[in-house]
This record gives sequence, C-alpha cells and structure tokens, in this order.
Amino acid sequence: MSENSRIQKIRGFPFPKVAWFIKENIEETLDYESHDGDLIICSYPKTGTTWLQYIVMQILSKGEDFPSFNDALMKAAPFMEMTGKGPIDEMQGLRIYKHHYRFNMIKRNDKAKYLYIYRHPEDTLVSFYHFFQNIREEKFDFDPFFEEFLTNDVEYGRYFEHVLSFLAHKNDENLLLISYERLHANRKEGYLRIAKFLGEEYYQSLVNDESLLNRIIENTSFDHMKKNLPFVHPHPKEPSKDTVKTVDFFRKGGVGDGKNKLSPDQIKRIRDLANEMMKGTEVLKEWYGE
Repeated sequence: MSENSRIQKIRGFPFPKVAWFIKENIEETLDYESHDGDLIICSYPKTGTTWLQYIVMQILSKGEDFPSFNDALMKAAPFMEMTGKGPIDEMQGLRIYKHHYRFNMIKRNDKAKYLYIYRHPEDTLVSFYHFFQNIREEKFDFDPFFEEFLTNDVEYGRYFEHVLSFLAHKNDENLLLISYERLHANRKEGYLRIAKFLGEEYYQSLVNDESLLNRIIENTSFDHMKKNLPFVHPHPKEPSKDTVKTVDFFRKGGVGDGKNKLSPDQIKRIRDLANEMMKGTEVLKEWYGE
C-alpha cells in the first residue's frame, strides 16, 4: 500500500497533513513540561474530546463557562498540536488543555491530572472518516480509509495502540479513564466521577446541588452543543470575507452507529484485530463482552 498522502511524519509518527498543523507546534508540545495542577484532556480523534472538555469546564465553573468552539480550541482549552505552547503559557490560574498524543509520547508530570476518553472502535472509525472529509473539504473513499485505520498509516496512528498506551497506566492516581459509552449511558454517575477526580470541592458542589448537576448535563447534551457550538473552519480552502466557513463537527453523537457504515466483513476484521491486540483487557470485554 502506498503511504497515506494525508499524513506528515514527525519523529516517525503520523500526523494530519493540513495547514493548521505546523511541525514546530507539534515538536514543542511533544517536549512540553506540564505544570503541577494542569488538567490535560487526552484522546484519539472523534472519541468524545470536545464533549469531555465542556463537561470539565462546566464542572469547574459551576455551569458558567461555555466558550465558543473556536475560543475553546485556541484559548480556553488549547489544542496543543494546533496552537503550540504559546497560548498554554499565557493561561492564568487552573490550566486546561488537550491533545491527541499517545501517552508515551508526552512528558509526564505526576502532579498534573490526565483525563483519557475512549470509544468503541467502529464508532470512532466512522466518525473519524466523516470528520476528516468535512475538515479537509474533500471527498475520499471509505474502504481505503478503513484499511489505513487498521494499520499505523492513518492520522495519529492505529487506534488500538493509542488506547493501550493509556491502559498501561490505568492504576496511576492522576489518570482517569473514561468510557464514552458508559458516560453516554449514565451521565449523572459519569459526571460525578469526573468531578470527584477533579477535586472534592467540585464533587460536593454537584452532590449538594442537583439543579446545578442537571444544568451541566443539559448544557453538555449533544443537542445543546450542536446548536450552540458552531466550529469555524481554521483554514478554509476558499476563504471569504463575506461568509464564515463552518464545519459540521457534531454529526450524531450516539452509540452504535458505526456498524451502519461498515460491511459485515469489515466489522469482523476490526473485531478480530481488537481481539488480537487488546486480549485480556477490560476495555475489550466492555466493547465485545469477551
């Protein structure tokens, strides 16, 4: 198979080859020294990153902080690969930022807190495909993308290694592993678990004020976020001073839609690979009941 033309290799690892992913920004954030107390949201693309980010901001601010999509992306919770370290260094007080790096690619700080969200591979794959078509403003075939997803020849590398890199640290006190499906199924319990990890004061504020918890749940519902968080394209192919190019970032947001796009053979192949690579992990049992 010829190498994927959509990727650029940095330190031997595949990243999206797009105008807003500058090599220098990626290099400097791979070497970034986190501060004590930093909150770092980690994920593979399209596994619930933005959802988790707004949940965290809502919990910390008691339902007040709801920046625009692009302000969150660049300032409120900078996306490291896009922004570089500059906007993070400029942040005052409690700092929240995010990345899609594997765990073993970043400099670890035992006094920072890491939240990692993961999602069923079928849903991740299909959401990833649709998103990249939208953000790149071009069409490419699904079947080759599927083949790339099963190898390391895809943006951010193969999904299973990404999940495994964080699973290897599942017992670290400063890492919270979050299942997209479990969070989706029981949001109240999931939000309280996240609040507890962020700090006892945040947990107590939700436990003692059910109306606050319900408001945060409503503010971070898929419908509310889709309606109120348009994503302005960072570098459209056809920029115009008269129109703003937006990206359909929030597509469906549910659970189980991936299999509707995949053929039975593709479902079998992705499951077989998951069984092989993630054998014996609790995540594999969660996904497939094995």
